[in-house]
Amino acid sequence: MLNFIGNCNNIICWNDVIKSVDQATPAYVGPRHDVGHEVEGVDEVAKPIRDAGYKFKAEGGNASWEMHFPGKQFSADVVDTFMEFVGMDSYINCWISKIYPGDVAPWHWDITDDENTLNAKGDLKRFHCHIDIPRPGHIFIIDSTCLYNEQQGNVYQWPDRKSWHAGANAGLTPKYLFNIWG
Repeated sequence: MLNFIGNCNNIICWNDVIKSVDQATPAYVGPRHDVGHEVEGVDEVAKPIRDAGYKFKAEGGNASWEMHFPGKQFSADVVDTFMEFVGMDSYINCWISKIYPGDVAPWHWDITDDENTLNAKGDLKRFHCHIDIPRPGHIFIIDSTCLYNEQQGNVYQWPDRKSWHAGANAGLTPKYLFNIWG
């Protein structure tokens, strides 16, 4: 079950983080993995997306999101402050996704080629944070929970790192989400 942790807007200036992301070139535009790639979970995730008819942005479609990483497109200090807020000692993966109006992140769990995640011992904790102010049309779904008009700084812990989720931007401005697991 998705668990609301609290709001961290009073300890992280998410508006400054968004400005940093907006001024940076993304690390890459996802999705990065597709049917036929030698990555754990790709058939389980990418095949249904393709079977549903989604096309990636590079193919003229709208399955697309930018990936931004700490220490590259935004300050790593944000991660330290966030980890203290949720009680994490370390992390394996952290990023901010940016979805443009009209684009979607279709129903999936996050495939990774990160060996630290694949070989992690025990349960990984996963969190996300809504880093922008509530905006019309910005939708995020985890398992059976739909999140809409979330307050800036709202933090949730996921039931599992591989929880199925999707994001859609039916709005008029970019949609941002901070993600971390470890």
